[in-house]
Amino acid sequence: MRLLLAGAVAVLALASPPAALAEKEWAVTLLGGQYSGSKLLEVPAAKVDFKDSYTVGLSLSYEFIDWGKHIRWELEGHFLKHIGEQDHVELAASINARWITFPWNRYVETTAAVGGGLSVTTEVPVLEKRDPSNSQAGTLLHYLLLEATFGLPNSRWSVVTRIHHRSGIFGLFSHSGSNVISAGLRYRF
Repeated sequence: MRLLLAGAVAVLALASPPAALAEKEWAVTLLGGQYSGSKLLEVPAAKVDFKDSYTVGLSLSYEFIDWGKHIRWELEGHFLKHIGEQDHVELAASINARWITFPWNRYVETTAAVGGGLSVTTEVPVLEKRDPSNSQAGTLLHYLLLEATFGLPNSRWSVVTRIHHRSGIFGLFSHSGSNVISAGLRYRF
């Protein structure tokens, strides 16, 4: 019976987030990335067509609700400066759902997030205008993020990888959009 109880406690410890992580509600993230001419579904398959366009950005997020022990919901605001072939500023805001429990979190604390919101640019992005599938490029598009983070257990710091996707949602916002493949550092406080 003691062995069974010890095994159950070990499984719960692996499945639940560390207490230190649960107390942190704000995060600031510094990201750098490169523009990809690939479609969103081509990116995970490593068919990435990088362009001479880069980004540097800063985001601030707030975890506003725990949804059970596995998912956290957060609001995020993102400032992104495009340089290279494009020279404009982008502002994005999203609501993100973050999965926080992985069986290996006691070794490498891992999270995965998906989020959606809006992205607005200070001008129509040059590379979006050049894309033949973008018949009417505009400044306002849907914003989609796909993200994974990796850090030491109970650390305030983590490494972030992200796909930053501006989307026309199949013509709802006028055109097909773009992708930026990003990496950076996050600090939770």
